[in-house]
Amino acid sequence: MFRPRLRAPAALGGSTSGSSIISRQSAQSVFAPLSQSVLASPPSCRSLHSMPISRHDPLVGVPNLLSAEGYDLAWTQHMTLMLNRLNQMVTGTDYEDRELKNILIDTARVPSLASIFNHASMAHNTDFFFKQLLPAKSASKTTTPAEIPATLRTAIEDNFGSVETLRREFAAIAQGMFGPGFVWLVKAKDPNPSGRGGDSLRLLTTYLAGSPYPGAHWRRQAVDMNTVGVKPAAAAAPGAEDAHIADAARTWIESQANAARNNSSLPPQSRGMGSPVDKRPPGGVEVLPLLCLNTWEHVWLRDYGLGADGNGGKAAFVEAWWNVIDWEAVCDLASLDRPKLKT
Repeated sequence: MFRPRLRAPAALGGSTSGSSIISRQSAQSVFAPLSQSVLASPPSCRSLHSMPISRHDPLVGVPNLLSAEGYDLAWTQHMTLMLNRLNQMVTGTDYEDRELKNILIDTARVPSLASIFNHASMAHNTDFFFKQLLPAKSASKTTTPAEIPATLRTAIEDNFGSVETLRREFAAIAQGMFGPGFVWLVKAKDPNPSGRGGDSLRLLTTYLAGSPYPGAHWRRQAVDMNTVGVKPAAAAAPGAEDAHIADAARTWIESQANAARNNSSLPPQSRGMGSPVDKRPPGGVEVLPLLCLNTWEHVWLRDYGLGADGNGGKAAFVEAWWNVIDWEAVCDLASLDRPKLKT
């Protein structure tokens, strides 16, 4: 049962020094009604979900990517808003003490909990994005990318042909996204294209607060609904009276459901009509996220502008992002298998 009583996140209370001052002042100036109501809570109330520890200096930002002001908006202010609102919704429920990843997976397939999913997933994705960026003390003073560990480089070359191809695909996908979201480099269970064994890497897109985790594929939101509209009459069944208003979005969803029901990996008795044994969401894929590119406007608009004149904008942000990726952190998540040697 949900209760209206609020409890203050740690980012808005406690110490009055260093980054805590910046976090609190930023939140109060931009989200004054929300932060004031939270701060009005009794001091004895314990915090629920609080700001994760950041590896970045709020006075510096992310060198070669985000200024201190851009970082304040993309991290401090945004995360404060997401966590404050999440805390409002989960106070008095089982979710108040659970990790963000567990919350988003558990709420992904429940329509009535969509708002909890959105805020938990958005906070988790934002944290994931910033954890894969080089901090100020490690960031290069040049604009060249950090060195990629040998095992990860080999896996990238086996799956994408080259590191440069992966960079270009990231940039092309991000630029092609009409709405905001995330582009993910993930490790999948299926074999890689090289035929030499090793791990399979691929790129996935999630729009808005969609999640790449297998258990949350009900809300992966891999399709930009801005590009899915009315199906042309010629593509509908001949003679159908409502062919001109056939809904392509519904058709896509139904085709995904049919694919899940008729999964060839299932036993024959489990296919077709009836409840399948495979409980994954339609189109669900077993993947492990390794790297995340955040394409939400609040992340890059402050420092890069719209890019209407061909300079700056999202494309410039993505180019700069590639040069500050912490590839060691990516490799640590991957736990890559060494492929067989070429013979």
